[in-house]
Amino acid sequence: MQDKAMNDSLKKLLEIAEKMIMEKGCRATTLQDIADRSGLTKGAIYHYVKSKDELFGMILEAGMEKTNQRFFESVARTPAAGPEGIKSPLNTLTERIRNIGSGDSAASLIFIYLLSQQDKPAVAGILKRYHEASILTAKTWIEVGQQNGAIPVSIDAGRTARMFTVFKNGLQVQHNIVTDGDKINELEIYEFLMNALGAGRG
Repeated sequence: MQDKAMNDSLKKLLEIAEKMIMEKGCRATTLQDIADRSGLTKGAIYHYVKSKDELFGMILEAGMEKTNQRFFESVARTPAAGPEGIKSPLNTLTERIRNIGSGDSAASLIFIYLLSQQDKPAVAGILKRYHEASILTAKTWIEVGQQNGAIPVSIDAGRTARMFTVFKNGLQVQHNIVTDGDKINELEIYEFLMNALGAGRG
């Protein structure tokens, strides 16, 4: 019961921090702000994290876990094997990637903020863990698709997962360097993923 209470508190903390980032931005959001709004003390927050950057990293990880959960829920709802079986899970991933790459998501704002702080060893470590977790998660998705016959077994899951992660990271920064008319849209993301995964090819 105590673990559940801790998890609930952490979940609340992450949700409040995410909302404040959307309101104020990463730099202007402080642990004191988050503590004031959550009703927790800064000491209670330090029970979970050592710094604001670490808290922001946890938000990225929580977002990835939500995507992972939605992916497997989508797989469970899709009984069809073969190429048709990839469409619903791929739509789920496409929507998530579009959202985090829109520039209007906390994940995108956090990613850019952490990149700007990567000269700090602790932040570099957070980014490295996030990158490695992204690759591992994407590799799992690809392997599930291969097991269900939706993705050819000839596709190198590890290599494709690395490409997928770089593509996702690029989308997270595109709003800073690309004009609205040139931004990659949801259909283009879907088609890119379909081609990269060799969906429809035996």
